[in-house]
Amino acid sequence: MDRAVLKLIASSFFILAAGAGTGLLAAQTPPAAPKVMLLSLEDALRIGSGESETVWVAEAGVMRAVGTEIVSRSGLLPQLSGTATYTRTLRSQFAGLFSSSSSSGGAQDLPFGRTNQYTLALNLSQFVFDGGQTAARLHASRARRRSAEINVDATRAEVLLDVTSAYFDALLSERLVGIAEASLAQQEEILRQTSVAFQVGDKSEFEQLQARVSRDNQVPQVLQSRSRRQEAYLRLKQLLNVPLTDDVRLTTPLEELPARFATPSDLSADARAPVRQAEEEVRANQDLLSSARAERWPTISVSSRYSPVAYPANGLPQYGDFREDWTVSLNLSIPILTGGRIVGDQLVARGNLSEAQARLKQTREAADLDVRTSQLDLADAEALLKSNESTVDQARRGYEIAQIRFREGLSSQIELQNARLLFEQAEVNRAQALRNVQVARARLALIQIGRAHV
Repeated sequence: MDRAVLKLIASSFFILAAGAGTGLLAAQTPPAAPKVMLLSLEDALRIGSGESETVWVAEAGVMRAVGTEIVSRSGLLPQLSGTATYTRTLRSQFAGLFSSSSSSGGAQDLPFGRTNQYTLALNLSQFVFDGGQTAARLHASRARRRSAEINVDATRAEVLLDVTSAYFDALLSERLVGIAEASLAQQEEILRQTSVAFQVGDKSEFEQLQARVSRDNQVPQVLQSRSRRQEAYLRLKQLLNVPLTDDVRLTTPLEELPARFATPSDLSADARAPVRQAEEEVRANQDLLSSARAERWPTISVSSRYSPVAYPANGLPQYGDFREDWTVSLNLSIPILTGGRIVGDQLVARGNLSEAQARLKQTREAADLDVRTSQLDLADAEALLKSNESTVDQARRGYEIAQIRFREGLSSQIELQNARLLFEQAEVNRAQALRNVQVARARLALIQIGRAHV
């Protein structure tokens, strides 16, 4: 008995040891390295247009509009339905009435009080005239479907513009990190030179402290620039549905403009997607008003019903048990008193049409203003970029001269710091101007089908 207990304790010990060893090995297994993704702007635009949830929502709207159009068109086509019914009579007031005449023939085939009844039916209906209501609703649904298709193109253009903006924002943040790190490296070099000069007596302790403080003040700027770069990359990954842990490296330079954005699109207001959508909405409401007016007309339809019926005495019916019943009807319906429903429908349709016409005019005016604003934004960005190019060259030359003067002991550290700050600010302004020019060009290229201003 004791030996069995010892054996059980030993087995439990080995099991626990094996589990602990497995957990230790799992803990020591290094995590999978993040994937490195080389991404050009064209790649980002291709991925963004296909992976955007916003585009998927717009495409779902097209699917919904196509379904509505199919439903509207079905009213013009014949409608055919089939039914099958089995009726079991438990008690009947006709029970026993025809039992005595069962041998006379004919009476036993009457449907009264039959225990089993099988009914098959085919129902066919086709409207002939309804004043144009169905056709008008079909035209309205087609206009709504065209508007939904335009919305998909506009949404895709918005996504392309958002991706372009996020891509150049990431490039800008990368450039700003480089500028901040270069400034930190220069401050490190100035501190080293000042420390050496202080040791040999050429610089005072005040100048050494000033160089050290300037170097330390540059460190938070580098950290902030890196944090903004991380945020810009996360934003770009989110737009492209790229895992946030993956390493994305951008291959398109900040100065390079994609070929698809080199030429502006048609800038006329009538070519803009919002204006075309508003026009389709006006057409749809015009058709719906025609449908509301047509409600005063009578409607004519033709229907037919073919219904074989069988009354078997026991079990399932045989083929010869069915008796045919086939009818054809011509139906006429005239609205005489509707309690004001037709008048109300017309008022609603007129109100919707007036609203759509006003929105069309408002959208066209906004489109004109948007085009002019975008052109001014591009002109301002290009002017600032041209101005910053010469400013950067001058600031770089001034900083080089200040470095030489500082090394030769002809200028103070304050003069060198001012020259460095001017050069750094000029580079930042040029990078920002480059980003603004690229985004403004992309917007003008997409403005025909886009609708959001960035």
